[in-house]
Amino acid sequence: MIIPLPEPWFVLTEDHVRTALETELAREIAPDHALANLPLNIIAKRDDCDDVLVTLRDGRVAVVHLTWSGGREADPRRPTTVLYDSLDDWRVSLD
Repeated sequence: MIIPLPEPWFVLTEDHVRTALETELAREIAPDHALANLPLNIIAKRDDCDDVLVTLRDGRVAVVHLTWSGGREADPRRPTTVLYDSLDDWRVSLD
């Protein structure tokens, strides 16, 4: 687990919260989205907005802004997603 994270990020420690967020993310991703058909694991969330930190099996991470539309987004650019080559690259981007 990733500890510590810079504020306002926090590690998700409750499985039911993680599951709810992952379910919503799966609902929102269109077939042409950058994260479509990839196994995703949400590990953290921002306290001040609907951004989540997602890890991918290949070591990359993504910051995804959930839309909470409750359904698949028509625009494959939604939910807005920024991919990073690694967790370290993401951390550097915060500076």
